[in-house]
Amino acid sequence: MKKTNFHTHTYRCGHANGSEEDMVCAAINMGIEELGICEHIPLPHYRRHLFKSLGAVRSLRSLLSLIHAFIKNGPSMRMPYKDLETHLEAISECQKKYQDQIKIYKGFEAEGLEEYFDYYQSLLYEHKVDYLILGHHFHKHCIHSDYYGKDNMKKKDIYQYCNDVEKALDTGLFSYLAHPDLFMIGYKEFDLDVRTVSQRICEKAKALHIPLEVNAGGMRRGLRNVNGEMLYPYPNAHFWQIAGEVGNDVILGFDAHDPSDFNDGMYKQMMQFCEEHHLHVIDHFDFLQGHIEKFQGEYDIR
Repeated sequence: MKKTNFHTHTYRCGHANGSEEDMVCAAINMGIEELGICEHIPLPHYRRHLFKSLGAVRSLRSLLSLIHAFIKNGPSMRMPYKDLETHLEAISECQKKYQDQIKIYKGFEAEGLEEYFDYYQSLLYEHKVDYLILGHHFHKHCIHSDYYGKDNMKKKDIYQYCNDVEKALDTGLFSYLAHPDLFMIGYKEFDLDVRTVSQRICEKAKALHIPLEVNAGGMRRGLRNVNGEMLYPYPNAHFWQIAGEVGNDVILGFDAHDPSDFNDGMYKQMMQFCEEHHLHVIDHFDFLQGHIEKFQGEYDIR
């Protein structure tokens, strides 16, 4: 099986290190054959989006992060929209420079935000990117109060996450689901509700032939004691037992935020996890293009 990775970030998102070329060179040095650079997607009208989020603020932390993002128009969560073309051009230059050493694809990790679905479709329709992955971190608003990785997630939060993910996958915009068990960071007990949500997500992805991602980012956080068990925040062993039973296709994602994240030790760790949970690992997937027949036309980015 080829070594591939389709989940790669750069310094442009504000919480990572390394340029596009730095990440490409690190992947080459590790023996990666196919690389997708998949930055957190820049959003047009981002300040407008944040302004509309004010009513959802529930904590001082959330308010401060919103103010910071509003001032910076993106960082430290995503690049400013004005940098979109510069970023894509940098990837194009790497594609030409390293074409004999590695196959490089353009992508974005995108939130399942319904207000931006037409924008996502326009990126695919105009061939600005090859693919999108669903990395769903927020419900409706990109603020900490609506963050699905926050502490003390409630039952209503995990069901809302499930509903959001199912709706987003149904659009056909997203080629795979990144860290599908992200919600387990803050909801630690694997009770009947979590089992229900996990089953629904796995079955939805299976029905749509959309792979799930075993994500190295959660592994890099290390094991933690949860009710006497040593578990990763994600990938969560109980979630992936269900994925193995359902028979989901599984893609490995380094979720690289630094050139050093490309290393054989982490690759072996992910593969071992997949073997232990009897997962069907693939090294490539179909690039979905959305339901173009439903596309409303050119997205207004003014």
